[in-house]
Amino acid sequence: MPFCSNCGTEIKEDAKFCTSCGKAVEEKKEETAGEKNTQQSNTYTAPAGNDFSAKVNEFTNTEDKTAEFEPTDISDNKVYSILAYIGILVLVPILAAPKSKFARFHANQGLVLFIIEAAYGIISSVIANVFKLVFGFLPGIFSVIYILISAVLGCIGLVFLVFVIIGIINAANGKAKELPIIGKIKLLK
Repeated sequence: MPFCSNCGTEIKEDAKFCTSCGKAVEEKKEETAGEKNTQQSNTYTAPAGNDFSAKVNEFTNTEDKTAEFEPTDISDNKVYSILAYIGILVLVPILAAPKSKFARFHANQGLVLFIIEAAYGIISSVIANVFKLVFGFLPGIFSVIYILISAVLGCIGLVFLVFVIIGIINAANGKAKELPIIGKIKLLK
């Protein structure tokens, strides 16, 4: 039986796509006069209803700089790199592994994320308090609008959680991929 060239999962002989990762199965062309067997890769076109998954892939498809780092540096400093995405623990890789380029890469990503989260926390607090001050005297309307504003601010906060998860997964997998949107910002050299 053949195996998927992307994830290694065993696949059926007549399968067009891997049931595990969804990658198109490579087909072998029949030999023609004087040609050797070559492989042709199918291009997977997502169905029309799968636009969300395409957008997610596009959003998370950021520059991968893993090749710039030594494999020993990556394996020795994965834990520090993971800690870089957990709030104030961003200081751990900065202080404990100052010579590790891999840990420094993730510490930079985590520091940028931490600063943006802190700024967002301050701004959302100010917005909530101003709202209370301005509309607090209208109990019925205040409650409904306050719930809506809290929901919007909470959804924005979830974006930070998504970035934290992406960063931790990249660090745990030994990859130096930039975070979406904020990955190009450099604070640490």
